[in-house]
Formats: sequence, C-alpha cells, structure tokens
Amino acid sequence: MRLGKVISSLLTGLPTTLILLVLSFVFASLIGIGLAWLCLRRSLVVRGLARGYLGIVRGTPPLLMLLVVYYGLPKLFLLAGIDINNWDKLFFAIAALAIGWSAYLAEAFRSAFLSVDTGQYEAALAVGMNTHQAFRRIIMPQTFLIAIPNIENLLIGLVKATSLVYVIGIVDMYSTATDLSNQNQGVYQLEIFVVLALIYWLIVLLIELGFRRFRKHYQYVTV
Repeated sequence: MRLGKVISSLLTGLPTTLILLVLSFVFASLIGIGLAWLCLRRSLVVRGLARGYLGIVRGTPPLLMLLVVYYGLPKLFLLAGIDINNWDKLFFAIAALAIGWSAYLAEAFRSAFLSVDTGQYEAALAVGMNTHQAFRRIIMPQTFLIAIPNIENLLIGLVKATSLVYVIGIVDMYSTATDLSNQNQGVYQLEIFVVLALIYWLIVLLIELGFRRFRKHYQYVTV
C-alpha cells in the first residue's frame, strides 16, 4: 500500500478529530472555571458538592465516562420527557470528553488562583481599584499565566483521548486506521498505525508551538 493512500485515508477522519478536540476543550474549560469558582466558595455545602463531582469524574476512566454518557444520558433525558436517542453521536462524545476533562481543568484553575499572592489583591484595593477591577486586572491575568502549562498538558492529553470515540461508532482518525487495517487483513497494520501516530504527534507539536508563542505574547502584554 502506498504511503500517500494511507495518509489521505487517515486524514479523512481528521476533521472529526479536530471538532471533538476543540468543542470538548471549550466546554470543559467553561465547566472547569465554574467548578473552580464553586470550590473557592465559603459555603461548605457548595464546596462539598463541587469536590464530590471532581472526585467522581477524576476517578472515572475516560473510556468508561464515554460509555456512561452515551448509554446513560438518553435515559436521563427521558425522565424529563426529552428523547435524544437519535442525536448525533458527536454530541455524546463531546459531552463525555468535556465532563471528563472539566474536573482536571477545574483543579488547574483553582491551584493557579491560590498561587497568586493575596497581598497583590489588597494592594490593588489600596490604590483605589474596586474588587471587580482588582480581580480582572491583577488576579486573573496572573492566574491564567500560572495555569497555562497545566492547560497545555491537559489539551495534549485530550488529543489522545479523542481516539476513544471509536467505541461508539464515530469515524475519526483512529477508527479510519482500524478499518483500513482490516480491509488489508492486517498486512500493513504497522505502517498504518505508525503514520497515525505521526499525525497525532504533529497535532501535539502544533499545540506546543501555539502555546509557546501565546505564552511569550501574554507575558509581554501583562508586563
């Protein structure tokens, strides 16, 4: 089998992989920020609920989370009279990955926030800023900068986790590679999966490059 045919076949699943990656990361970040905020509340009940969610989600393997969401979410919605059994499988995959990664991102945001010296917040108030200005202009930029390395690592981990969606029948790059290998009765199996690994590696390299440039720009802007 020619290398060009292998690459072109695998790239047919790239758009699905990228859609999964981008959308699940965006939703996971939004949920993670909300969870981090809840974990920092003074209410013991609110913090307890948030920590309980984090514990359950972080203790659930990504593959199991995917299966639980795919088979369990339709039944949960049916309790409210909503039938989502015919919804696109991408919805369930994005939901599962977003739920799974939201817990890790929440911890990244929470730990970064706690790493910022509280004295800077007090100093901002002392020079005339209100609480909103101090949080937005002093605390948040530093929190985000501290969290960037963990966010980068979690995004890279999410790249690899997208390959799990084949178990619910979504045709992504990994699923395409498996089908291509089966069509050739496993004769070119090694070559196919080596090429697939290189494609994933290139995606990770682009993410690392993007974060490196963003980090330099962000540090320059916040100085």
